[in-house]
Amino acid sequence: MGLLTDGPSRCHKGGGLQGKRLGILTGGGDSPGLNAAIRGATLTAIRKYGMEVVGFVDGFNGLFGGPREGEPGWVTLTEDYVQGILTQGGTVLGTANRGNPFQMIVRDERGFPVRDEAGQVVTRDRSAEAVRTMRELNLAGLLCIGGDGTLGMARAFFEQHKVPVVGVPKTIDFDLAATEATFGFKTAVQVACDALDRLRTTADSHDRVLVLEVMGRYAGWIALHAGVAGGAHAILLPERPYDAEAVWRRVNDRFRKHRKFSLVVISEGAKPIGGEHAVAETREHPAGLPVLGGAGERLRRELEAFSKREAEATRARGEWPDEAPEVRVVVLGHVQRGGTPLAEDRIIASACGSFAVDMAARGEFGAMSAWRHGGPAAVPLAAALESHFVDVDRDPLVAAARAMGVCMGDPCDPEDED
Repeated sequence: MGLLTDGPSRCHKGGGLQGKRLGILTGGGDSPGLNAAIRGATLTAIRKYGMEVVGFVDGFNGLFGGPREGEPGWVTLTEDYVQGILTQGGTVLGTANRGNPFQMIVRDERGFPVRDEAGQVVTRDRSAEAVRTMRELNLAGLLCIGGDGTLGMARAFFEQHKVPVVGVPKTIDFDLAATEATFGFKTAVQVACDALDRLRTTADSHDRVLVLEVMGRYAGWIALHAGVAGGAHAILLPERPYDAEAVWRRVNDRFRKHRKFSLVVISEGAKPIGGEHAVAETREHPAGLPVLGGAGERLRRELEAFSKREAEATRARGEWPDEAPEVRVVVLGHVQRGGTPLAEDRIIASACGSFAVDMAARGEFGAMSAWRHGGPAAVPLAAALESHFVDVDRDPLVAAARAMGVCMGDPCDPEDED
């Protein structure tokens, strides 16, 4: 299937795929396990099918040339090239989350974005140029390792240009559907949980409320799993706007009951009832999502405003106000993306990367190598790109958290706990 291959083949090494080329790219934010997926795919392609493997530099940007003018945008991946990368964080190929071949920014001779009369950045569709590059390399298949953005572009290449693509699910956000795991998620959760373990001791020592802001964009999976694992007293998710007063009552009641510290986990995409997402930066690219940030700091101001309001009301009655807890914020940020992946993420990445090559050999394009029932399986890209968010009314982990007295941002009855 597709313009870049002679058709599906079921031959193994020495058969119809011998000498053919497989392309691999990694797109979007980096994620623990990317190198494991590259290694798994490369070794399978070479050892099982006798294929040549090329890796595109910096995601889809590599289809338009290297980072320096005149350099190729791809490297040859050999067995030696991928030795020793299994445990490494990041990606040896590099990645980018601003390179959409269907909406490439038009730049002037100085490199600045060109703008139209309304001041909007001008883009143009250069996907046909990317397809020509893949044709020149005679690719029998292209493995796109990434999250919803990368796989959305892969799907567009498949549907609009018949490019033989196979997706591999990489995202710490766990916001892809049709798969029971996305490698990088478990490592990100562990990093957040480790942070909560450390914050607990300092919060307890100083009688503070410590707010931990974690990644996840508009999906609350990291916050939910890390919050439960780390014993948070409040967990705020993007999927349900939170009542700041409910959070304040929770931490204030703990403080008054002589358990003076509290841990609050907030996802970067969480927002108060009637409020908007906290945005740290807007990107020039029309297709670029805003950089979320500041949700934790906003919550700190909200909690302190309630404490101030209560103190003023108490003084107005001629009484001396009770002491209020001090609130501090920790933004975990890109620490969640870097470093050595957990064993489970390495396993998922290796297996899904290897299976993606098997899918390409069978001609199963326009699909993703998902993790289902303890192993890799093929699912349509369209199914993988469906929404996958926390259902705060039905998710069993949310129910367990509520049962243990964790405030989820809706009106809750604070209970005495650890």
